[in-house]
Amino acid sequence: MPGKFVSKKIFKVTVICFLAIGLIIFNPHNLFSGLRNFFMIVTLPAQKVFSSSAIKMASFGEAVTSIGKIRKENKYLIEENLRLRAEGAKFGEAVAENEMLRNQLNILPKDKFEIESANVIGRDIYNNNDWILIDRGESSGIKKGMPVIVSEGVLIGRVEEVFPSSAKVIFISNPLMNTNVETLETGAVGLAKGNYGLGIIMDLVLQTDSLKVGDKVMTSDISQNIPRGLFIGEIKEVSPVRNDLFQKAIISSPVDFLKLRFVFIIKNS
Repeated sequence: MPGKFVSKKIFKVTVICFLAIGLIIFNPHNLFSGLRNFFMIVTLPAQKVFSSSAIKMASFGEAVTSIGKIRKENKYLIEENLRLRAEGAKFGEAVAENEMLRNQLNILPKDKFEIESANVIGRDIYNNNDWILIDRGESSGIKKGMPVIVSEGVLIGRVEEVFPSSAKVIFISNPLMNTNVETLETGAVGLAKGNYGLGIIMDLVLQTDSLKVGDKVMTSDISQNIPRGLFIGEIKEVSPVRNDLFQKAIISSPVDFLKLRFVFIIKNS
């Protein structure tokens, strides 16, 4: 019983306090102005503390929000920087390729041939790097057998297969390609052909013809679909065969076939 009595008294006191505080705060008809002013003066230190704490909490919230925004902005700036660097690298590569292509076009024998430029879009990776795929085909007037060169009229191969918008080019080092050639210095004639991944050889050269290291090998005028005077390479080694009608030589090409990025097709050979 005493416990219930105390609880009721506490409840009544609490209700009276809330009512009194409500009357003081709302101050109907200005009846409690003096008491209200007294209450405000008494609670002023507490109000300052609460106000200061609220300002600090608001500042802390703003700081947390700002940190989140800064992190997002930094992430965006980092990603944008990487994107711009990648685009800059691509642009620089494109400029370098265009400059290289322009330089090669300036030294091609364009006065003799109708030339179509093409990009290398694929290559043989399983069979001694014997062929490449280019981005020109039937739609560009490309036909099987057309010779393919690089700058300064260096023969690298011929078109072997043609598709609507692409073509397969086999290299001169491919055993499928045989080209009639002659040396510039002595006029020795023979047949240039691939040697199954071992490079290019000049075969079927008569023993009576003179071959020596350093001789320049060019296409002759009896090669089908391939014009005369295209450069093949230089003789690197001579292999005379005794008691045989013919001798052989190894030809060194000036072209790094693995690094080819664009080529030129002769369309009117």
